[in-house]
Amino acid sequence: MRILLLILSLTLVGVLAGCGSSSPPALPEHPFTLPGVAFSITPSAARDCEPETVYQARLDWRLDDPPRKTRLEIRVGSVDGGLLARSNDPVGSAETGPWVRRGTWFLLIDRRSGRMLGAQRAGPERCG
Repeated sequence: MRILLLILSLTLVGVLAGCGSSSPPALPEHPFTLPGVAFSITPSAARDCEPETVYQARLDWRLDDPPRKTRLEIRVGSVDGGLLARSNDPVGSAETGPWVRRGTWFLLIDRRSGRMLGAQRAGPERCG
């Protein structure tokens, strides 16, 4: 009886521990923006397909119908990755340094909800 109670207790602890954990959303398979959101990277690609090529880029965003209090951030690589910029404006831009490489992801995040509004990936998309 004690063994059964111990097994049930350990099972319950495992289930409850899993309920509280939430992993951040994965990167999308392709760049996207939600309806009413514009998010772009300029230039969109390096001049070549060499993996060591780095360049500087500008990210621009626009929310067509922003909430009353806009709270945005641009993250690099993942939703909890490096912070490139924060803004309370529905329209804006941010500059990177000369560190952008092919495949670098930029995510436009609503800080209030944690929702990903758009994602752009530095290109080129196809090489060779």
